[in-house]
Amino acid sequence: MIEWDLYEFTTQHHWDDVAGLSSERVRQVLVVGDVHGTKTHLSAAIDLAVDLEAAAIVQVGDFWLSDRHGAQHRSKEAEFMWEAHDSPVPVVVLDGNHEDWPALSRYAKTPAAQEAITTRRPLHLGGSLWWAWRGSTWAWAGLRCAALGGAVSPDRRDRSVHRWRWPQETLTPHELDRFVANVDTDHDGTLDVLFTHDAPAQVRRIKGGMGAIPWETQHAMHQMRLLLDHAVDHAQPRYVIHGHWHRSHREQISDTTESVGLANDGHRDHIAWLTAEPELHVSFTN
Repeated sequence: MIEWDLYEFTTQHHWDDVAGLSSERVRQVLVVGDVHGTKTHLSAAIDLAVDLEAAAIVQVGDFWLSDRHGAQHRSKEAEFMWEAHDSPVPVVVLDGNHEDWPALSRYAKTPAAQEAITTRRPLHLGGSLWWAWRGSTWAWAGLRCAALGGAVSPDRRDRSVHRWRWPQETLTPHELDRFVANVDTDHDGTLDVLFTHDAPAQVRRIKGGMGAIPWETQHAMHQMRLLLDHAVDHAQPRYVIHGHWHRSHREQISDTTESVGLANDGHRDHIAWLTAEPELHVSFTN
């Protein structure tokens, strides 16, 4: 592998300056579940977005964001990242529990990234790729949107899994406070769509495809999901759209909010269609 094959996060644009991401342009969005760094799943989603004339793709975490400063960035990860970079449709990615956190943490501390964070908008990672960091907000076709990624890894105690993915995996109370402040500033405290990686604890009937999970890990997962409950109670979104559990799912969790869970890795119902007109609606594409 030669040096230029490696990917590196770069801030070339700011969200509000990109015409293709403006509220006037984005009225139909493809929302994609966990893809776990698999190029074939990402390529299929991009092709579908082009065929359906979607204005943007939102991927709800466990994308496996990585660049040359990460612990495990190799040619396979670089090829995957370049696929997103070169997409003809903007790709907006939440962080899940399986991302290259050494790389993301380094990038988030750069002056360019810190400047972008003050705008409350997703951060540019180069080309067509954007990172919807925890608490980022934006508007599409009059829809008030926000992102709140992160989750506890069900396999966090498995020594065979690379531990470098986990140090910043879990949503924190500080990040929840930042989310509340940003939603209050940009959207008067309420949302139409909240994109998350994990599901709020209010989602009662979800059954994931993750196998047996130790009790202490289940407890940590539940505590983080309670933070998402606070986010939902505060912003009262019409939809919460999430991944993480590897099963499709729909459930009315309050008088105002429906939760939509996406499957993973190309399985049935791993992609949803979000349209703003003539009214807000979310449906699986199959």
